[in-house]
Amino acid sequence: MKNTQLYELHQKLGATFGGRHGEWNLAVQFTNPIEEHNAVRNSVGISDISFLGTFCLTGEDRATFLHRLISNDVENLLVGEGNYATLLTNRGKIIADLKVYIFEDTIYISTAPECIEQAFAELDKYIIADDVELSVVSDKVGAIAVYGPESPELVESVLGLKELRTLSEYHSLSCEIEDQWVGCVRSNTVGEFGYHLYTTTDRLEWLWNKMITAKSDVVPVGWDALESLRIEAGIPRFGAELSDAIFPLEAELEHAIDFEKGCYIGQEIVARMKYRGHPNRLLRGIIIEAEKPIQQNSPIVDGGKEIGWITSSVYAPTLKQTIAIGYVRMAYTEKGSRVQIKSQKDNIYGTVV
Repeated sequence: MKNTQLYELHQKLGATFGGRHGEWNLAVQFTNPIEEHNAVRNSVGISDISFLGTFCLTGEDRATFLHRLISNDVENLLVGEGNYATLLTNRGKIIADLKVYIFEDTIYISTAPECIEQAFAELDKYIIADDVELSVVSDKVGAIAVYGPESPELVESVLGLKELRTLSEYHSLSCEIEDQWVGCVRSNTVGEFGYHLYTTTDRLEWLWNKMITAKSDVVPVGWDALESLRIEAGIPRFGAELSDAIFPLEAELEHAIDFEKGCYIGQEIVARMKYRGHPNRLLRGIIIEAEKPIQQNSPIVDGGKEIGWITSSVYAPTLKQTIAIGYVRMAYTEKGSRVQIKSQKDNIYGTVV
């Protein structure tokens, strides 16, 4: 199992560790996942997200090269801007979902650790005569997440940046503190104000300590709380909702697609589904009538007929009930639709929201 750069620090903080994202041994909780969840919803928490995969693209042709391969616009982004995109197969299915950040001489791409090897190979094979260098820099650059309604004030106080509340999602500001570069990217991956603070991996502990000591109520947040926050917000994750079996429009990822741009890998399939047809299924939230979360991949049924499956489920501290995300066929996507989830004992009822 792999450990992040902050493993020993998290041990000292009393974290409980568990295997996540295949090969990563991550801090899943520090105190209690519900307390950590509520801290993010009500005040501010910080989390180590340096397990995420990071690419960088350099060279004069970096923007035009990436633009012709992924689903969203790159060529028209300015320094400090960014967006969300997908890298697709030629059949229009998801190889990786990407967060694209434009810096002065570099494009940084953040993606899930499960798909970094395949995404790198897919991008790399198209570099022929382009002035582009593609590198995996996950071991050199990492990030700490700061989430919650009080996160703008915390980040501003530590980094000396201003007007972070007006920074658009995926847009960034850079600064130097104590002669160390920090890139601050606006993020909404848990349904609250948030920022991903990038720096070199050898200074992640320094940055973590700067953030957690800046205010007395800053709470360290483990993976389990991040997951319950994400599921409450209905945000898909690669390895759960997203995979190479899913079309972007099935996962409601229209915001990851520029329908006006020219060709990219999988574009014809995406356009055909958008303008000439429709997905056969859609991702939906489901209120579960059970105390315990539902196992991933549990079938969703109606009258014995399989109509979908569960991708993620959790007890939602904010809602104080069990919820899930899953794919359901189009006839069941309307709010209020009643469904059943197959379990080992009795079927469990749920309501689409």
